[in-house]
Amino acid sequence: AEMRLQDQQLARQLMRLRGDINKLKIEQTCRLHRRMLNDATYELEERDELSDLFCDSPLASSFSLSTPLRLIGVTKMNINSRRFSLC
Repeated sequence: AEMRLQDQQLARQLMRLRGDINKLKIEQTCRLHRRMLNDATYELEERDELSDLFCDSPLASSFSLSTPLRLIGVTKMNINSRRFSLC
């Protein structure tokens, strides 16, 4: 009976640890996505400022996001209208 009790306590402890690990993974992913979105937003704002300064010179022919941003569904429209979420 004592060993069964210890087994149950260990099982609960392992489940808590597993939950903590998953929570940390999610938080890390959110931080990485937030950083990517901030970088992309900064680039867009920088391009807008440059286009205001040099309105007669053509900018890049098309907006291109990095592959990781495209994989999570971020588009120029999302960033410009700030309709994306960060967890």
